[in-house]
Amino acid sequence: MRCAAIILLSAVTSTLGAQGFQLNPRVQPEMRLDAAVSRYTATVAMAGANTALGLYVRAGAALGAGVAGTHDGSALALRADATVRFLLDPFAEHRWGPYAGGGLTVRRDGNDQPQAGVLLVLGVEGRRTRRWTPAVEFALGEGARLAVVLRRSRHNGR
Repeated sequence: MRCAAIILLSAVTSTLGAQGFQLNPRVQPEMRLDAAVSRYTATVAMAGANTALGLYVRAGAALGAGVAGTHDGSALALRADATVRFLLDPFAEHRWGPYAGGGLTVRRDGNDQPQAGVLLVLGVEGRRTRRWTPAVEFALGEGARLAVVLRRSRHNGR
């Protein structure tokens, strides 16, 4: 009788949607274009990657170079960021996926000495496509920044 009850319960129960979700912590490459205002205004193209630390948290790093407008004209602008983001919609249940995070940033504009600082990030990811997920970020850290980001789409979640 017990064996029949166990078989019956196994047949009746099914996995719920949230129970069936499996985290696949792959490296997610990204490309970004930042417009930054600090001592100088700069436009920087960056490349980076992030990976899942859990269902709601992503850690990443990005490096980039661009052009900064200095008092002497144009100069090379360099940036490096390391961030941790907390996702408010990690399962991509909604069209928009807001996130917030922080980390460290290092910038160098022209011949100035590199400046390091704390980075605070607010962003929102849009609807993912087969290959890319667009995002827009606002960040404070060694100046204010607005970035357009393209991240490689994950197969499940954000």
